Amino acid sequence: MKDKKSFGNVMSTKIYSYDEFLTLEQSPVQRNHKTRAKEKRVFEKLNALLPQHTVIATAQLSKDAFDPETGKQWYKNQSFLIDAHTRRQFWQNGSSDYLPESLTSQHFMVDDIGEVRDLYYSFDNSTNTEKSSDLAYGSCRYLNMELSNISLYQVTGITWAAHFYDRKQFPKGGGYDGNGLIVIYGEFKNEIKFLDSFSWSNKFPKYPHPLRTASLLFLKKWDSDIARTIVQKVFANRFESPDSKERIDGVTAIIEHIKANGVGHANYETIPVQTEYYLYWLNQAYQETQGKERLHQKGSSSGIMEGYIKRVKVNEFAQLDDEFSVEV
Repeated sequence: MKDKKSFGNVMSTKIYSYDEFLTLEQSPVQRNHKTRAKEKRVFEKLNALLPQHTVIATAQLSKDAFDPETGKQWYKNQSFLIDAHTRRQFWQNGSSDYLPESLTSQHFMVDDIGEVRDLYYSFDNSTNTEKSSDLAYGSCRYLNMELSNISLYQVTGITWAAHFYDRKQFPKGGGYDGNGLIVIYGEFKNEIKFLDSFSWSNKFPKYPHPLRTASLLFLKKWDSDIARTIVQKVFANRFESPDSKERIDGVTAIIEHIKANGVGHANYETIPVQTEYYLYWLNQAYQETQGKERLHQKGSSSGIMEGYIKRVKVNEFAQLDDEFSVEV
């Protein structure tokens, strides 16, 4: 028979008045509870106040804690709401028939912000309500990234970019938990913020995930205004006319490909191939700015990814090295 284990030193029961409950600091990785509180399924679940709705979870720091990811200093006894963010917003919206007079919390003592994050994820996993986009939203909140383009909370294109960029640190193309997404969004923070800085064209239903993957890798490699202009042209649908020899530029080649083939299905077989295709044309567009002529037709894109794995960055004014001199 196995020994029994007690958690009395880290968990207790604590009662909060409703007003005290409203003052609790939200979890640093909390998803978009303001939007969820307005969903029909949430209304159907919470519109009539029930006793079980008044059971929540909170965490309290046992000592001062510095968060190295955000640079924020937290102090001993700071309490965080772990479970019930959506309920709190729902009640604040005035959507319930009654407000709770008091709430009963499973109250945990923690040593650092990492434990606060892990506790939040453990509660959310227990109810199977967290989608990848929710995890992405919470990760961005944690990194102080507020994205206006909700497409950038779709993680497929971003997690595959991380995998292609550094297979050792990111050994898989998807399936990351909240902590993993914090690292990934942190790695591509500048590139993602750039993609969020301008409006995407509404000419297409959405832009393919492999194009997003290729764009992040391209921006990471060529950290320059030239590269940013190329990517913006693609997402803004700013194509150019063929030249006198009827050759189109790299940006237009990408746009025409999407128009002709649609978004397509993104999976483990198609993502690498499509990412190389888009990366090929982004790379070609860059080379055109360096004096290379437009192409009559695409050459082989196989191996183009090798030029975009994690290495020392090349600045805007450097000569294209041999790995980018793709014969076509």
